[in-house]
Amino acid sequence: MKHTRLVFEELFAGTELNRSHWNVEVGEKWHNAEAQCYVDDSEHFIVKDGLTLLAKVHPEHETKCRYQSFRMNTRGKQEWQYGTFIVRAKVGYGTGSWPAIWFLPSDIGKVKWPLCGEIDLMESVGRDPEVIHFSLHTEWFNHIIKTQRTAFFKIPHIHEDFHDYKMVWTEKSISFYIDEHHYATFEKPTGDVPVESWPFDKPYYLILNIAVGGTWGGKIEEKDMPYQMDIASVRVYQ
Repeated sequence: MKHTRLVFEELFAGTELNRSHWNVEVGEKWHNAEAQCYVDDSEHFIVKDGLTLLAKVHPEHETKCRYQSFRMNTRGKQEWQYGTFIVRAKVGYGTGSWPAIWFLPSDIGKVKWPLCGEIDLMESVGRDPEVIHFSLHTEWFNHIIKTQRTAFFKIPHIHEDFHDYKMVWTEKSISFYIDEHHYATFEKPTGDVPVESWPFDKPYYLILNIAVGGTWGGKIEEKDMPYQMDIASVRVYQ
């Protein structure tokens, strides 16, 4: 299925985040034993011919909120069921960094994770530079029980420039690409498919963030901070 109609475009023009499109998430405690606090301030996101997300160390805080970062989403403002999603990004690295481009469903909260589902268009962890991960999480297939449907690839110099991270999501499958090169496809099982296996027939929203440390981000090297991810554009076609 080809998705040719542009239904959403974000170029991060000007100097302000378009808050009619984006929510900024704040808070001190997050999943996966992550170490960051998410904050809403100009130290941790910059809009100028694109968007820069930054995770920084704040030495004046010995423990609480020593690491501060940025997380944004389109929940309740822009949500989609099926489509082609292209995020042009330059994904930085550093030991302890965990940048991600990913999706959660509109019904999360009413439906608990992982039954609700999760789609990870791009994840990278600083301890494995140049490795890009694509994953789906469901009740039956998720990282907690080490059954997630996932694929990962070492791509030399991937962090040095901008690339198009692309997902094609249809009623039958979810496929992942970088710069039009196909890397992975996860197909919906045939027949009567339980939601525990495939919760991907409902609206989802987009999340952009940099996590710090945690069960997957791992050991933090403060000398590698700030961690950075740059987003040039987001486009959605249906």
